[in-house]
Amino acid sequence: MKEVDLVIIGGGPAGITAATEAARIGVSVALIDENENLGGKVFGPTGNAIKDSAADNIEKDIGSQILKGFNRVRDKISVFLNTEVWDIVDQRIVSLYPRAGSDKQIKGIKGEKLIISIGAFEKAIPFPGWTLPGVFSVGGLNTLVKKKILPGERFLLAGAGPLQLVLANHLINAGANLSAIVNAVSLRDITASAFQLFASIDSFKLRSGFDYLRNIKRHNIPIYRSHIISKVYGSSEVEKAEIVKIDRSWNPLRGTEKEISVDTIAYGFGLIPCTELTRLCGCKHIYDERLGYWRVELNDRMETTVPGVFAAGDGLTIKGYSAAIEEGRIAALEACTQLDRVDRSEADRLLRPSLRKLKRFNRFGQIMDAISTPKPGIFNILSDDTIVCRCEEVTMQDVISAVAAGARDVNDIKRRTRLGMGHCQGRFCGQVINELIWRLTGVRKRREIFTPRIPAKPVPFECLAGG
Repeated sequence: MKEVDLVIIGGGPAGITAATEAARIGVSVALIDENENLGGKVFGPTGNAIKDSAADNIEKDIGSQILKGFNRVRDKISVFLNTEVWDIVDQRIVSLYPRAGSDKQIKGIKGEKLIISIGAFEKAIPFPGWTLPGVFSVGGLNTLVKKKILPGERFLLAGAGPLQLVLANHLINAGANLSAIVNAVSLRDITASAFQLFASIDSFKLRSGFDYLRNIKRHNIPIYRSHIISKVYGSSEVEKAEIVKIDRSWNPLRGTEKEISVDTIAYGFGLIPCTELTRLCGCKHIYDERLGYWRVELNDRMETTVPGVFAAGDGLTIKGYSAAIEEGRIAALEACTQLDRVDRSEADRLLRPSLRKLKRFNRFGQIMDAISTPKPGIFNILSDDTIVCRCEEVTMQDVISAVAAGARDVNDIKRRTRLGMGHCQGRFCGQVINELIWRLTGVRKRREIFTPRIPAKPVPFECLAGG
């Protein structure tokens, strides 16, 4: 088993920055990422990517600078690509599965300190027809479009969150036929938060947002505010979408339905931190009702409730790559200080600029999450045959039957229906199961989450058997 001072899981903006800082200081570092290249969703290679807006070009320049700094010290870092982390033992020993294409076959690494920076995944609410071919997550479709891959001819964007504007801009610049943008957030909610947004946003994000909106207006793309998708029609693929107006609690207003002929839909409500590894470590997590997701509890030096285990990036709260860079730097400096490689007073001096920037980034992220978090009324669009768990094909009717038979908590629902036992390990269906139980029982209890299990990611049985 390989032993190092610092193990970093996740090679996005936070992980790359943390590895660079730690290697410069002189600690031994192992950086693990499941992808073929470092950079994450933002700074990773995208082939012949679309880079024709000011925002894209600035993003590219920032990513280039981060990667250049990393490459200067890369020979001092053990980099493991195409490698899954499926377990963490005693908060120090990281179990690895090297996939095909990995140039290292080490099955485990032990570190004195651990930084978890595995990012986030998309927030999604099921609706009738959401499993039809042609329905994508916003981030998934954006990845394709940035590579100049258009998987359809008539596109519809739906949901909420800033990623909608980014994807709309990329679709327009790629020459796609964008039929409409359906946004659940009302103009009243946006106006109510406008002052706080402007006070916390940096000039780059502000300029980017106005550029995106101008591009949408210039191409006469209709925007339906206070609307959601209520149903998608199609026999073997998407043929049309039905949208409906919603009230302030996101209850659908019957009689306001409208059909739009499309073959490709991107749908989502922002991002949710990945918490599977911090949960396996035994770190304390809390559900933030305002932000709408579980998050790991930590201090201002990015250290969790488990000493020596740190978290950084969108795996904490959703604030974007600028915040992730600062969090990676803070976590690395604090880890190196605890390893006695940096004097405490010197570390405090070095950390002040990053801590100051994070205060502003935190305010912006909290406002954006609070605006786009789905409200309870949206669950009224679910029909009995709507699939709630895609991996195990569990329907709303299956959940209704389980509750009628006495199930009252998320793990009991899991035992009775297999909801949450599939490939994604409950990442998506786990987002909505509490709300469904409350809706069916009429009793709002303390929010629960599936018990963490290994493997954190699907791996061959030989990994679990020690082969």
